[in-house]
Amino acid sequence: MALFSVGFIFSDNMVLQRRKNVVLWGEGADDRTITVAFGGEAYWGKVVGEKWQVMLPPHEYGGDFRLSVDDGYETIAFENVVFGEVWLAGGQSNMELSLLDSADGEKAVEEADDRWLRLYATPKHAVIGEELLREERENTWKVCSPKTAGAFSAVAYYCAKRFRDALDVPVGLIGCYWGGTSISCWMDEAVLTKSKAGQQYIDDYATLVGEKTDAQYSEEMDAYFAEWHAWNERVERRRAMEPDVGWEVLNRECGLCPWPQPAGRTSPFRPAGLFGSMIQRIAPYTLRGFLYYQGEEDAARCRSYGEMLCSLVRNWRSEWRDYTLPFLFVQLPMYISKEDFDKGEDNANWPLLREQQWLASQMIRNCGMAVTLDCGEFDNIHPANKQPVGERLALQALAKVYGAHVNAEGPYPVSLERQKDRLLIRFHKSGSGLMLTGEQAFELAGHDGQYHPATAQLLPDYMLSLQAEGIEWPQSARYAWAAYGLTPLYDGAGLPAAPFRIGESS
Repeated sequence: MALFSVGFIFSDNMVLQRRKNVVLWGEGADDRTITVAFGGEAYWGKVVGEKWQVMLPPHEYGGDFRLSVDDGYETIAFENVVFGEVWLAGGQSNMELSLLDSADGEKAVEEADDRWLRLYATPKHAVIGEELLREERENTWKVCSPKTAGAFSAVAYYCAKRFRDALDVPVGLIGCYWGGTSISCWMDEAVLTKSKAGQQYIDDYATLVGEKTDAQYSEEMDAYFAEWHAWNERVERRRAMEPDVGWEVLNRECGLCPWPQPAGRTSPFRPAGLFGSMIQRIAPYTLRGFLYYQGEEDAARCRSYGEMLCSLVRNWRSEWRDYTLPFLFVQLPMYISKEDFDKGEDNANWPLLREQQWLASQMIRNCGMAVTLDCGEFDNIHPANKQPVGERLALQALAKVYGAHVNAEGPYPVSLERQKDRLLIRFHKSGSGLMLTGEQAFELAGHDGQYHPATAQLLPDYMLSLQAEGIEWPQSARYAWAAYGLTPLYDGAGLPAAPFRIGESS
């Protein structure tokens, strides 16, 4: 007989999604009646196969409720429950980067005092075992305060802060992220095997593991962590001498962060692993939508990233049993390592991956992409200023999910006209015009397809004129087509243009 329980993600201080049917679930003895009661209302369900679910009808925002779940023999109660807006924040290290470690982090943490903002950090475990189950039992939703906010995602926090200001309702954030993970880590193996790209992730990782035993993997990880801790100690000592030291200096004086980790059958970086040990452990907690920041780890597989992202969105929506859930994600910013820069090498995979992200944003319904091209840092794959990233995600949500009259899109091209000595590009009308700042990052190509630096001139009616010396009848153009470079094109509200290329023959 299963012991009576409620899904571990339900706890004191939780936020339940307003204006939607809300599902609660757990385990119990077959045929028992489960009663969920709060605010003078009660709802019922039956235990079948030692599992139960109870659906609550839509409620408006508010709280603080006491919610109880009863199987006729035992009652489990939760205090300080509120209805509001719930978002899951997922991805890799740039979503994981904590508020305390972000730019002006100490000040932000001191000011992070909002009882209507609640945070839930999904336990980080690569496999399902006793350690994960114990942490799940002990884990709870936390009210945002200087004591609780510092370790949470900076991007998610700044996004939620904008929600709180604009919507004036409680907001709940579910953090579900792990640094260094590829997109394949967050997808079901059955989904991965349905595509050539997904199967390639599985096959390549199996090759890395080979005949390695779990004991051998454990020994390799012990050696890896010893190396990592030594590197981290060097970084911390250097930061103690100069708190604002940049990563260019840290990388030069302390060495590069040891990466990648050894491969193993229980590694968090194996395909489909974290989907089972993290995503499926919190689904189908009722949400408004997903926030996602990931892609750096997949730059070498950039050409299939759009396909993989579309598959991930379908996969997650299926787990949540709602194929309309909004999916908002971050397009990667500018980045280059000092090593590549000193070699004069520009990683061509990064602009291609950004293009794949853009194409996916156009194919996925109920989707939005926050452009952060101008938020990168030289030689630092983890830029510290996360406030604009979170706020641009929030703008996407406010415009596309909540119907607010806000400008969420930077400039993007919609058509072009070829003339003898120039190429004219028309941009979508955002309502705030176009703006060029500083040096330009445009290129033109003629019939030979070879790109050359171009000068740009703004024209009325969201038009841009491009010319390049020596090119007659230019055929195609591209903008900010580099791993790291200039980002001078904005709309009048200060939102950057996404990188683009236009006019190339397929």
